[in-house]
Amino acid sequence: MHSPYCVWYSFDKPCPNCKKEYLPIDKDWHKLPRPLYLHEHVFYNIDNALSANKNVKGLALIFFMGIGDYLYTTPMLAALKEKYPQLKFYGYVSKNIDRNNSPIVGTMLQTNPAFEKVFYFDGYRNPFIWKNYNYEDAFKDIPEDFLILPVYYEYDVKVAHRVNSLFKTFQLAMSSKKETPRPVFYFPAEPSEEVKKSFEEISKLAKKRKGIVFLQLDSRGSAYSYPYQDDLIRRLLRDEYLVLSVTKSAVVDEYFKIIDIKKFSFNESCHLLSLLSKKYKMYIIALNSVFWAASAGLDIPNLGLQHWVDKKVHNLWYPNITVVTDYIYKKLPKNKMIMACEGDYLRHNKKIIDYKPEFVYKCFNKMLDKLESK
Repeated sequence: MHSPYCVWYSFDKPCPNCKKEYLPIDKDWHKLPRPLYLHEHVFYNIDNALSANKNVKGLALIFFMGIGDYLYTTPMLAALKEKYPQLKFYGYVSKNIDRNNSPIVGTMLQTNPAFEKVFYFDGYRNPFIWKNYNYEDAFKDIPEDFLILPVYYEYDVKVAHRVNSLFKTFQLAMSSKKETPRPVFYFPAEPSEEVKKSFEEISKLAKKRKGIVFLQLDSRGSAYSYPYQDDLIRRLLRDEYLVLSVTKSAVVDEYFKIIDIKKFSFNESCHLLSLLSKKYKMYIIALNSVFWAASAGLDIPNLGLQHWVDKKVHNLWYPNITVVTDYIYKKLPKNKMIMACEGDYLRHNKKIIDYKPEFVYKCFNKMLDKLESK
């Protein structure tokens, strides 16, 4: 039920044992450090907050998430800044890395023109639900006249898309109801020297090949690495592709290059891919991880390996992604799924499967056939 205050609470399941709570009506109501219950989601009414407190000078947006999660927030953040250009935006990121959070989000926020300052806090996750993370340490760097807004989204079967949820959470209207806004990158007008150097080196090789395939075959969130990467790389090389990867490999070949993420920031890595995609035919093969969101923002065709059943996967999908799956997802377009039979994968464990490299290679060519037939 909506309230006249800056937030209200919504339960998707009954919570009979939850004590009824009310927002305090005093000068500190906008700083309520209230933990979230399981199944609870927060919605913000910033207009009401500004009406209630005329002294608000900015928004303190608190992030506890991975890089891919952050990329899904970028369309909402751009719309939020457009709606409230008079307010300062400060970003707060946990400095601790775990299965939910990556401090690299802070470096991405530093490239986002909406944000004037970025701070790091000592935050940690709740063992049961990521929304219950502790961000109390962030308060020391938040000005008294700022609203505190943790960046939350709903991730559920009933949600159309994570980006849609973010717009709804922050009470923003999307410009189009038909198309979900894609992630936004902010690249400098002039590439960094390292990006320039790598672009020139890769271009010399790309001129001699039929296209570039970029691989991201490990996932921090699911703690999974695709075990047949080397075999897949060799198949692509035999088919005269230049192969780039951010995952280490034993393959040694003139036309296979590892993108050393120690040399590049994440934004620089994506800037490099963006520059290459404008000059050469380029494709991505990626696990359901950060490069699902990144590929959409870069508008590069992506063969997305869904290596476990997640009925909420439509929350993360964009039309540039062809999903390889052993499960029929009713909320994904049929022509954007390639179905795997039992002989096309091996069981990794009770939850995860390993697609055979010959099957992934076959799916890649199916995706290309569809792209070329358009």
